Amino acid sequence: MNTKRWMTMLLAGAMTVSLTACGGTADGTQTAAGSEEPHTVAVILKTLNSEYWKCVAAGVEQAAADLGCEVQLQGPPSETSYDEQINEIETTLTAGEAEALVLAPLQPEVAANAVEHAEIPVLAVDTTFSSDRLLSYIGVSNEDAAAALGEYAAEALGGQGNVILLAGVQGDITSADRMRGYTESLEAAGCTVLETQYTDAATDKAVTAMEGMLQKYPGQIDAVLTLSDDVAMGAANAVQQAGLADEIAVYGFGGISGAQPVKDGLLKATVSIGPYEMGYNCVARALDAIEGKQIGAFYPTEPEIIDRSNVDDFLVQLAEWTK
Repeated sequence: MNTKRWMTMLLAGAMTVSLTACGGTADGTQTAAGSEEPHTVAVILKTLNSEYWKCVAAGVEQAAADLGCEVQLQGPPSETSYDEQINEIETTLTAGEAEALVLAPLQPEVAANAVEHAEIPVLAVDTTFSSDRLLSYIGVSNEDAAAALGEYAAEALGGQGNVILLAGVQGDITSADRMRGYTESLEAAGCTVLETQYTDAATDKAVTAMEGMLQKYPGQIDAVLTLSDDVAMGAANAVQQAGLADEIAVYGFGGISGAQPVKDGLLKATVSIGPYEMGYNCVARALDAIEGKQIGAFYPTEPEIIDRSNVDDFLVQLAEWTK
């Protein structure tokens, strides 16, 4: 979807929700609810120390401003700070100030246990988990986003060619969903998936994995599709070192750290999974839950392919989100 058109739609929707959240009516008349204290939503992300999560946080903060609510925005120091995030969840629920909790769990099963006795609405953003307490998931279908990028890559290859997939951690559901989306879309279009290699979602391991694939399939690889932009950059480095940058197209996933490499020609394309939109919508849906409105189980963000045709506009928007 065109970024400018999406933003127009989002802001228009935000204006409508804002009137309701602040106790107003469609004709601008203030109701008794308008004199009440603003609702409080706790949002606990995987971290606040990355470009991707800064984009999610920007959407959260904009929603708070637009919709007239208070947001308790938190996140542990890193995406491996498991105990810190659980402490944030437990502290938030014990304090009793928040009227709803939005969570991007680092460890879905552990998070499910942490919210088992929550007495407020619980929503997930970016990453879902299984729990009787979970009302709604606001995020992307990783399989659908990967399928969209797989179709794009297959079209660029003319419906034929050999592809390597670089996955994340074996057994991780996000990685599995993305690889499934890639595989089904590529094979449906006539391409061949030579092999899937695991990288533990680490750039340095992606370099090693890609070097191994280049040795195993000399002259046979046409494209590489990856778990993330960071993994993609590891693969791109290996391809460049081998002098094959003009022969092998490398694709990222996520859009945030991959946009500039797309502009620089290091990556063929990446796919944005709408982190700002996730952040905005999770607050809006949390407010709906607080006010007793019925909400859906899943609010998907629409993936957007980022390539040389639209990367400049995307970078401008990215700078606004992360400033």
